[in-house]
Parts: sequence; C-alpha cells; structure tokens
Amino acid sequence: MARTGTPPQASTTRPPDALPAFKSEPARERFVAAYDAALGEWPVPYEAFEVATEFGSTHVVASGPADAPSLLLLPSFAGTAVAWRLNIAALSRDHRVYAIDVIGQPGKGWAHRRLRDRREYARWLAQLLDGLGVHRASMVGCSFGGFLALNQASLTPERVERVVLISPVGTFASQYWKLIYSARIKRPLLNLVRRLRRTPHAPSMADLGMRPRDERWAALMAATMSSFAQVSVINPAVLGRGELRAIRAPALLLIGDGERLYDAATMLQYARRRMPRLQGRVVAGADHIAAMAQPEQVQELILQFLRSDTAAA
Repeated sequence: MARTGTPPQASTTRPPDALPAFKSEPARERFVAAYDAALGEWPVPYEAFEVATEFGSTHVVASGPADAPSLLLLPSFAGTAVAWRLNIAALSRDHRVYAIDVIGQPGKGWAHRRLRDRREYARWLAQLLDGLGVHRASMVGCSFGGFLALNQASLTPERVERVVLISPVGTFASQYWKLIYSARIKRPLLNLVRRLRRTPHAPSMADLGMRPRDERWAALMAATMSSFAQVSVINPAVLGRGELRAIRAPALLLIGDGERLYDAATMLQYARRRMPRLQGRVVAGADHIAAMAQPEQVQELILQFLRSDTAAA
C-alpha cells in the first residue's frame, strides 16, 4: 500500500495525568517487565516505536516486509500489541504488520485525556495511519479492537481495505449488561469468595473464562489486571443497519464456539442479516480470543480472506 514517509517519533515525555494511569510506580514497573518479557519472545524481527497523534502517543510493534501490503492488528480491551504473538509469524510473511496498543488503554502508549466517542477513535486511527505513512490498510480486530476496525471502515472508508472481526463487542448487537456484569459484579464476587476462603491469588484469564495458550501473554494480563487504576474506553456502539450495509470494505466475522458474551451461531446469523455481504465462521475450540485459542486455524482463515479477490469477498 502507498506510504507517505517514515513513522515520526512521538514525545517520550509522559504527562503526569496521562491515561492509562498506574496504581503505583511498582505497578508500572511490574507491567513493563511483563510486557517486555512477552515482546522478548516475539518470533520474528520487529521494530517497536511510538507514533504521535493529537490524542497522545501510540505504541506500535511492526514486522514484515516494508514494501508489503499494510495490516493493522487491534487487540481486545487491555490486550496490547503482544496479544498477536502466536499469529505474527504467519501474518507478517506477506504483509507489513503493525500491532497496536490502543491509545489510553493498558500498553506502552498514553493519551492526554479520555477519548469521548467512536468518531474520536476513528480520528486517532486515521492519524496513526498518517504517522505510519500508510494511506490504506486492512485491519484485524478482536473484541473492542473488532469494533474499532469496523467503525473505521464505516467512518473513513477510503483508509480501510478489508476488515476481520474476531468476537467483536457492540458493533452488531449490544452486550452492555453482560459487560457491566463482568466488570462490576462478577470480579468483586470472585474476589470476595477468595477472601472468605482465605485463598487469594492474583487475577488471571481463567477468571474471565479464558485459558490462553500463550503463557507470557497470560502473565502480562495478570500484571495488567493488578496494575492500572484508570483507562480510556467507551461503550462500543451498535452500528445501524444502513451504516453496516453501506460499508464497502469486505468483512469477515470469526467467533469462537466457546464465546460467553453471546451464542456464536446466533450472533453470526444476526450479523449477516444486518450486513448481508459479511462472511463468517464459527471457530471450533475457541473462546473470546480465538486467534490465541486456535492460532493456526484463525490465521489461516484471515490469510485466505486477505488473499481472496474482492468480487468473491
């Protein structure tokens, strides 16, 4: 894809009130150490750098041939760029892949304020593409990242080639009350039960019904859950039927059959009714983070979709 230059270097000075905010300096050090340990096992050569936008600094991990088609990877909420560690070798063979820490969320970047709505997130991603020197890219997003990817295809269609959505939140139907339950009810109840049983332990992905194959990333997520005091996030919107049908970029929806936010087959059928050109697949043996639960299967589906001709898509 066309590029306009090399990535600019963002300011390395993090404002004291930047988001995400850490609970303490030891918490920040614990998170950074876990992040670096996971990134240290990145299986292919990479460049890690910051890109400046009006909202703050975005941390990017880039791999693959510099002149290959551009592919952005957007993680689940708090997942960070290293969530794609099991997939990056396959995805970067024929693409210049940019794995992103979503601004204002746990990661190495920062935002100087909360992003208010989905249009600001689209503006942030467009400025990130500008900073990368990329005019047009395909995007793969998981969970909140899936919402961001299709939101981008809707609001800035000239910037998005293709979209892969992995268990998106919002987007096709609201999961507001389930997300509220997980964030505000389920976690405190789990913590209370542990205290009563006198068997406390650090939060883990098992608390959320996920047992990822990547132990380094799971350790990073455990550090994440105990390190951050405040982040920037919005309730992922449900896109209107007319807006969904107007999206020009070919789109692929992948949902693990172990998804807990919604029934995978029912959601796939519903999404196709709202967006008739949407392709989709239920991934056997996968949970919410399907690309980690079944990396070989999911990355092959992604690559087949990216290689297919537009007319077929």
